[in-house]
Amino acid sequence: MGYYSDTALALTGKGVDTLNKKLAAPEISEETRKEVQDLLSQADHHYADSNNGAEVWHWAWSKWYSQFPEVAFVESLMDEMDEEDYRFIRIGEDYDDTEVRGGFWENPFGMELRRSIVLTEAG
Repeated sequence: MGYYSDTALALTGKGVDTLNKKLAAPEISEETRKEVQDLLSQADHHYADSNNGAEVWHWAWSKWYSQFPEVAFVESLMDEMDEEDYRFIRIGEDYDDTEVRGGFWENPFGMELRRSIVLTEAG
């Protein structure tokens, strides 16, 4: 089983370049490189903005554990990047488990965290 999260990562064009350079770095093992590439290719949604090179990945209901090499890679990437070059949102199963990082607020994908109350009229 495990604990599942809804997770999304948006990168500016500069952030995408940083991701690609880090993936190509010789200190990254081939196994980790493949796991990161698999993670990115298995996103439930992936969009790219041809105007500025920004990209977004969204994984619905996935296991986002820091112990996984591909997740550790992404978390390390965010730690090394300028805040304005990424936006990361993770919503865990528990109501109070949310994580929001990065300052790429004005991303072309409209990626944001929303909370709402939903009601229906009783019949």
